[in-house]
Amino acid sequence: MGVSERFWASSIVELKQGYAYDAEGGLYYCLICGETFEDGEVFRHEQSGRWYEAGTYAAYHLQLAHGSMLEFLLELDKRATGLTDLQKELIGGFAAALSDSEMMERTGIGSASTIRNHRFVLKEKAKQAKLLLTILELMEQGAAAVPQFVPIHRTATQVDERYALTKDEYDSLMKQYFPNGPDGPLASFPRKAKRKIAVLRHISSNFQKGVRYTEKEVNELLSRFWEEDYVLLRRYLIEYGYLDRKDDGSEYWVKDTAGAYEPERSAESIQAAPTALTVKEQTKKGKRKLKQEPKKVVEQERRDAQKMDKTKRKQLTSEYQERERKMGVYRIKNDINGKIYIGGSTNLEPLWGKEQFQLNMDGHRNRELQKEWKQYGGENFSFLILETVKFDHQVLYDYKDVSAVEGRQPADMVRQYNREVAELTEKWIEKLQPYGDKGYNRPGGEGKQ
Repeated sequence: MGVSERFWASSIVELKQGYAYDAEGGLYYCLICGETFEDGEVFRHEQSGRWYEAGTYAAYHLQLAHGSMLEFLLELDKRATGLTDLQKELIGGFAAALSDSEMMERTGIGSASTIRNHRFVLKEKAKQAKLLLTILELMEQGAAAVPQFVPIHRTATQVDERYALTKDEYDSLMKQYFPNGPDGPLASFPRKAKRKIAVLRHISSNFQKGVRYTEKEVNELLSRFWEEDYVLLRRYLIEYGYLDRKDDGSEYWVKDTAGAYEPERSAESIQAAPTALTVKEQTKKGKRKLKQEPKKVVEQERRDAQKMDKTKRKQLTSEYQERERKMGVYRIKNDINGKIYIGGSTNLEPLWGKEQFQLNMDGHRNRELQKEWKQYGGENFSFLILETVKFDHQVLYDYKDVSAVEGRQPADMVRQYNREVAELTEKWIEKLQPYGDKGYNRPGGEGKQ
């Protein structure tokens, strides 16, 4: 079972703690990166010299390598959590015990009553979620045979009924398309999308996460499955979100949004990684007996790690909030027919990713742009920042600067920023006239983000 499958099969308790125990395999495993800790082994942290048994170290590993489980879950996209970006920001603030005034500054929301209303709505969602889980569990208890669905990879470009694939269906398709065994070759490449997904899912499992492949290495691996047209396999693996690559095709890797299941590790974290040795191996090295840590010491180590983790999170949050916020006008261009879309935003940094996500999910507000995105493919569109708004002061990412500007209130300054962006957007729309055959904008229509 892969990491993502274990993640989605985990209980609420396991998801909250970030690791789970596999009784059959006799090991603990991290739900984020998949690292395992075999029961009966001890794990040594090189920097501190401390030794940990597997269960304790699984919890310590989560804090050391990934930080807070809440932070990880909030990084998942809306398809996984159902939460909007604003709701995620609010939850992060509520978890950090920020005051209403601090939450107003952080989110740009204009009143404390609105903040409290959001908190109320989230609590109501929690009640509904509990009831829904209970209902579904009772439903499954009453069903004679509940079909088990194959987990959907989180980097899927568009989730729909094509992914409604049961494990029985998947096993049947594997036998049909891989008659000589899972190592291939393919009997044929399916034409129906649902069957393609099953075949591509299996082929993608042969690539290792965290490994960078050259195009030649990818071609060699895919040739084992379909020598006749391995290029087609490569294209579909990218199109369906299983693999990603550099623009020049020099490197390929297993696609993974937000680094959730294969986080990049710094040299420092690699040096600080634990070394796992069995008692028998230690004895061979001349250590007849491992010194066992008293329970109090282990608990103190855990508390110290939590304090360090909290300090690090505060530092990272502070650095994030101190970044300069870029506001201005952007252009999305259809590189095939030259048509353009002009928009404005008070937060340009993540804007292209947000636009691509909405377009890939068929949820963009401009339906003409959405139609041609599907027709021509997202790879044939480009993004460009046309102009940024110039201020006589630095605008910080979380708007903490605004109360210091001429004594103005945060809400007043945020409204001013919105007006500045809207005026600049109108200027560019007037200049470029992105209407009709020239573009996707509508006279008097949308453009503000």
